[in-house]
Amino acid sequence: MRIRFLFWVVGLLAAHGEKCLGGSFENVAPQAGLTHEHYPSDRVPLMGIQAFMAGGAAAVDYDNDGWTDLYFTRLDQSDLLYRNVGDGTFEDVTTRTFGHRHLASVHTNGCAWADIDNDGDQDLYVTSLRSNRYYLFINDGQGSFSEEAQVRGASLLGSDLHYGFSASFGDYDNDGFLDIHVNEWRSAEQNLTRSPSNTKLLRNRGALAPGHFEDVTAAAGVLMEPPMGESMAFSSRFLDLDFDGWPELLAVSDGGTSRLFWNNRDGTFTDGTRAAGVGTDQYGMGMAVGDFDADGDFDWFITSIHGHNGGDGNRLFRYDGNRRFTDVTDQSRVRIGGWGWGCSFLDYNNDGNLDLMMVNGMNGVADDMSLLWRNMGGGVMSQVNFFEGITDSRIATGTLTLDYDNDGDVDLLVVNNGHKPILYRNNTTARMDWLQVKAVGTRSNRDGVGAIVRLYTNGSDVPLSRFVDGGSNFLGQNERRVHFGLGELTHSIAKLEVTWPSGRVQRLYDILPNQVLTITEPPPQPLSLTRLSMLEGRPYPTWSCPPDSRCLLEVSEDLYSWRKAAVIEARGHEVSWHDRETLRGLKRFYRAWY
Repeated sequence: MRIRFLFWVVGLLAAHGEKCLGGSFENVAPQAGLTHEHYPSDRVPLMGIQAFMAGGAAAVDYDNDGWTDLYFTRLDQSDLLYRNVGDGTFEDVTTRTFGHRHLASVHTNGCAWADIDNDGDQDLYVTSLRSNRYYLFINDGQGSFSEEAQVRGASLLGSDLHYGFSASFGDYDNDGFLDIHVNEWRSAEQNLTRSPSNTKLLRNRGALAPGHFEDVTAAAGVLMEPPMGESMAFSSRFLDLDFDGWPELLAVSDGGTSRLFWNNRDGTFTDGTRAAGVGTDQYGMGMAVGDFDADGDFDWFITSIHGHNGGDGNRLFRYDGNRRFTDVTDQSRVRIGGWGWGCSFLDYNNDGNLDLMMVNGMNGVADDMSLLWRNMGGGVMSQVNFFEGITDSRIATGTLTLDYDNDGDVDLLVVNNGHKPILYRNNTTARMDWLQVKAVGTRSNRDGVGAIVRLYTNGSDVPLSRFVDGGSNFLGQNERRVHFGLGELTHSIAKLEVTWPSGRVQRLYDILPNQVLTITEPPPQPLSLTRLSMLEGRPYPTWSCPPDSRCLLEVSEDLYSWRKAAVIEARGHEVSWHDRETLRGLKRFYRAWY
């Protein structure tokens, strides 16, 4: 039966033009200069199970030269920043940028990059294990960083021992500045003081104090406090799933505690996990979010454990609209993944369908091979890692996607716990077209995180849908450029539509493929207030506007920090809005743009 199945898979791949020997991917880490170890495999530098879960990396263009660089966390030595030289190799610039012995005495784990102060360069957040604080490094734009977590309210300093994992960025309150969600996995035995979990939502204070943060976890309604002092969260992501203009918070957490929090548009969230049909993963660890079935919305894949501890495997939830998901794990054949950790959707062969990569493994458990599923169309997945050159079978934790050589196809990075990393260069030879998009926000956050990008290859088809991601796969942060595989395109791209977090919609037409396209959010045009009346005791402002325009309405309490209140499609020459959220006696200011 196994032989028959093998012949079937080989025949299937051959029928679709895939290379069955050698494959699309080749490990080029040694040639690229990525030769460090996460820690020496003969000496575990940290007591506790977290040592075997650790190993993070993040892709970033920290110096804005157009080439994607790499940052690695380590348990027993300095973290590493590798600058992409542009010739297929990387150089270690850690000391030059961060100083001597950067975090060498800290057991670092999660890492994520974002422009937290909207100054045009990337800042770095780092979590750690068995410590009492985390770290935030501010980029000066000249090639150096300074550590400022404590003064900026992001260190989570406490007397209890922290066990930090992934960190993610997103603008949950739509004020144009990126907030942070940070995750912690800590057993009750490691929390003898029964301190609150260090899984936190940190709000960026925005225009009043750019890049400074306050803990709003409880106030926002996103506490994840399992019983008995445990803290089980591994990875998270902000994304507007229901397309109402406000991003949700997706949190993957161990022991059946994964959560989906719907954004209430007022700075708070509602736990909608059960009603949405998700949260059934037993040992949720990593996540990937993408439109795997190409129907225009975003689906949710979660790694878990299969075959150990009674684990029943991964989950793939298809979004059906109306805040509901359907479990299509078995239908898509992605349940069995060993002891799963990081994962990511990617279009590795540029055929327009999102494929799926996951890594796995655990100390004391039989080796798991990293898995790659090819999307055969319509969301049907076929496991092809062996045929495509994905051969890693060590304990792999973090993984991420990037195009490190700027050749238009997606490469893969794998972090091996206690060993050297793998850089899988994509060597796909079939001619397939592509487009990459770099988003630059103006009214939205500078990184454009949360922007939804829809690509139409002709005037009437269902678009390819992607988003600008500030999240975490599980100790791995993907390159931020949005990638589209286009298959064999015989004409220009008909339309590209960007829905910015601000609510503005930008459209570009007749775009040539096979390029990196930078799209800058257009500056807003202010509308004139024509009247301000009261309706049912609440303000009712009206603005003049061009007919058939999309109008962004904003509110403020102090004339410094503004946030999106509504986006309204104007049908006539005026647009009005009833502010039903105003508290009586509270000062409130309004402005509108188009």
